[in-house]
Amino acid sequence: MTRIHIEASTAYDVIIESGALKKAAHYIEEVKKPCPVVIVSDDQVAPLYLDIVKDQLLKAGYTVHEYIFPHGEAQKNASQLLHLVEFLAGKALTRKDLLIALGGGVVGDMAGFAAATYLRGIDYIQIPTSLLAAVDSSVGGKTAVNLSAGKNLWGAFKQPLLVLCDPATLSTLPHVEFVNGCGEIIKYGMIGYPELLDTLETTPLVQDNLDQLNYIIALCVKAKANVVQQDETEKGLRQLLNFGHTFGHGIEMASQFAVHHGHAVAIGMALMMRSAAKKGLISNDMCNRFIQILNAHELPTTTTISSEELCRAALHDKKSHGQTITIIRPANWGQCDLITISHKDLPSYIA
Repeated sequence: MTRIHIEASTAYDVIIESGALKKAAHYIEEVKKPCPVVIVSDDQVAPLYLDIVKDQLLKAGYTVHEYIFPHGEAQKNASQLLHLVEFLAGKALTRKDLLIALGGGVVGDMAGFAAATYLRGIDYIQIPTSLLAAVDSSVGGKTAVNLSAGKNLWGAFKQPLLVLCDPATLSTLPHVEFVNGCGEIIKYGMIGYPELLDTLETTPLVQDNLDQLNYIIALCVKAKANVVQQDETEKGLRQLLNFGHTFGHGIEMASQFAVHHGHAVAIGMALMMRSAAKKGLISNDMCNRFIQILNAHELPTTTTISSEELCRAALHDKKSHGQTITIIRPANWGQCDLITISHKDLPSYIA
């Protein structure tokens, strides 16, 4: 078992342990005594894991309600969020009660944003069941839903009470979703952990290698914790975590979410690496090595979406300010810089 402490506006632990789901009530009771609980999940995860958590909580004295919605990024919208909040009100949840997000990044964002805003804030716990949620979205307190104008444009910062990660749940993850999470892991390597890139280059991730996944998840959580503790609300340093995301979010929206988040981020990173090589900021060899890591993890590196459409989408990016936008630019192997450029210069960073 690995326990990582995060100091933020709400301090909390991230527990990474194979089999932790079967001890969920024990860990939850450490931070929240028996009370009414709503478990938020989707129609893919709930049949696999909801009863495991629910039965434990009932035996421990919690009152348990469940809210299950259709899976998929397209469901992370304002209408679905309002439906969830109405459900909480219908169950008469109070500020002393609890939400539990049981699922991947969409579930975590929905439950987290509801927790941030319902009654001006109630407690919630993240139990990620996807690789992407385990290494990234369940940690750090960013919650949001998508608007028609762009991804994650309506949201709030809300730290959980606890993140409980059981890598054993990844065994039931569809392979496409495992690959999805690999995109975010490779991102961590490029923004400050060259040794992680070296490891992924020589030993690509394998879905059934539990020891490897335990190690990688812990490494990524520690990396994110280090950033969040310095810049919780993304005023500066935390923007590095968005490497590949400016164009990646545009790809997701333009494809109507047919391209998964981690896949879109991989393409966004590849575009930035190629443009950095073209500008002479990194070597062609370094760029090719990075692209090969993406290929080794079955991630895409090109898109048919036009540069014009990607740049239009970037105008709605949270790092866009007036006529400028802050981008995350590759500077070396495992190193990126934050630079602010004008919107008119953005097309030159698509290669």
